[in-house]
Amino acid sequence: MLSMSKYPTIPEIRHANLRHIMQGRSITPAELARMLGKAPGQVGQFAGPTRHKGIGDDPARELEELLGLAPYDLDNPSILLGTSAEEKRGDYHADATFQAYTKGKIPVVGVIAAGSAMEVIDLYQPGVAEEWIDAPTNHTPGAFILRLSGFSMQPRFWSDDQVMIEPALKVAPGDFVFAKRPAVGDGTFKQLVEEDGRLFLYALNAEYSPRYIEVTPEWHIVGKATLRLDKL
Repeated sequence: MLSMSKYPTIPEIRHANLRHIMQGRSITPAELARMLGKAPGQVGQFAGPTRHKGIGDDPARELEELLGLAPYDLDNPSILLGTSAEEKRGDYHADATFQAYTKGKIPVVGVIAAGSAMEVIDLYQPGVAEEWIDAPTNHTPGAFILRLSGFSMQPRFWSDDQVMIEPALKVAPGDFVFAKRPAVGDGTFKQLVEEDGRLFLYALNAEYSPRYIEVTPEWHIVGKATLRLDKL
């Protein structure tokens, strides 16, 4: 938790920024430990809800690269920490509202448009995107906002929710992904799961059918979801 001092320290800023990114991308300390190749207990010391250990300079740069951030993003309070009226008067607030770093524009598309038989780069062509918005956070090349439809991922995701899909990032079982069938021209947003060495697209809603779709050669995993936008 951030201290109530007038100015946050670098360890406080790094911890707050990292926690914000982890929460936005649904990354647990255990999952972050797996991504870093470190013991969960070690990572929990600096990535858990309560900070017991600071993030050093070299680990901070490693985390930024791993999470697709720009260098020194974890150190900058103006990027991920909001500025309240009290702060403008010189008082630092522990419950500062998080804001994201804006970098250019990013397209917003529906599942049907994003699932049609086209390359991801075509999302940037005129007439394909439903709208363009300021990028809500740092992102990798080719990222786009997917507007969900249907009830297959309830109760975690609802129709009209918007998630950032990043095709440039590696995908692993457990990730929420957007997949398409180029030959058919459809697409779907599901959780990627693995069983007996086979990959499946998994619907969270127990009442949805089919709940499991095997990832056969006809399916192409476009990218993973890294952020959910709450009512932009």
